[in-house]
Amino acid sequence: MLNALRGWFNKRCALPVMGFLRTWVLNVLISNMPFSALRNFYYRRVCGISIGKGSEIWSGVRFAGGAMNKITIGNHCSIPHYSFFVAGAKISIGDHVVFGHAVELYTSDHDPDDPEFSRRDAPIEIQDRAWIGSRAVILKGVRIGEGAVVAAGSVVTKNVDAFSIVGGNPARVIRVRGTREFTY
Repeated sequence: MLNALRGWFNKRCALPVMGFLRTWVLNVLISNMPFSALRNFYYRRVCGISIGKGSEIWSGVRFAGGAMNKITIGNHCSIPHYSFFVAGAKISIGDHVVFGHAVELYTSDHDPDDPEFSRRDAPIEIQDRAWIGSRAVILKGVRIGEGAVVAAGSVVTKNVDAFSIVGGNPARVIRVRGTREFTY
């Protein structure tokens, strides 16, 4: 009887409280530390996020989902304030990728036709030298091609070809970039 009660308590009370506390520490205490070296140390060592050389995750970035150890950020990337990662599946960010403020990445959603409203996960891939504008939203299963530009405020629901510029909700191709020789 005691073991059954202990199991019930752990499942119903202790585990959810521990998950809440872990998320709270990550998104309130750690993400708002003024020193990027301490934040990056925590992200790498405790969360298992792979952060490349010269990349910076600014203060105020938030994380959710159970797959934070599946987040890979390449070399010389900039992830500024208020960006939000929902990591139910792998998030892969290439080298020299630039985000604007408050970019949101969602690898999970729910099946509206499922009676149990089950969760669906699919990875997000952002290739080298892509530029994601402020407040853009990238949804599950999307690949942003090399050198692509996502305009501010766009909602990306489908793959974006390399060197394309997309914008809107849902994001549509505006044009192709005029150069493929980048120095950033």
